Amino acid sequence: MFDAGRIIVVAVATSVMIGGLATLLRRAMPAALKGQTGAIQPDRWSAWFTVVGGLAMFAIASWASIHRDGGWLAVGLALLGAAVAGFMAPSVTAIHVVCWNEHGIEGPSKMFGPTLGTARTEIAWSEIVKTGKTITGYWYVESGDGSRIYWSYLYKGYGALALALRSHCPSL
Repeated sequence: MFDAGRIIVVAVATSVMIGGLATLLRRAMPAALKGQTGAIQPDRWSAWFTVVGGLAMFAIASWASIHRDGGWLAVGLALLGAAVAGFMAPSVTAIHVVCWNEHGIEGPSKMFGPTLGTARTEIAWSEIVKTGKTITGYWYVESGDGSRIYWSYLYKGYGALALALRSHCPSL
């Protein structure tokens, strides 16, 4: 049986670490920032850590399912590890970079499961009619025709984008 105290300590410690990471990344310098031009991207260290961790989980669980009779649980964990690594792999490239300038914002425009896809779009500041947050935790801006650009709190320097959004779209 699980010890409730340990579960609470783990849950609180995890929440504090995630909150600390989000604060650190929000205050961090973006990938590029000069005047009204900037760019943010997923934090490379956390992206690589997630990809390598997912691959390690896949390898260990696969080995356990083949050589140690890990059963269906090991197969499930192997598939979960592969999915985690696969969904996060594009974040170690430039595919998910969000850029902005005096005219508008450009970045990832489609979701693929719990992550972002490879499609990109550009939206002029004047066309942005809505901001929001997806169920998977990505923030977005949306144009009148329904086009969206997504980013996450795991993007280093995302606070700079929030400031640019406030200055160009104060009514939001």
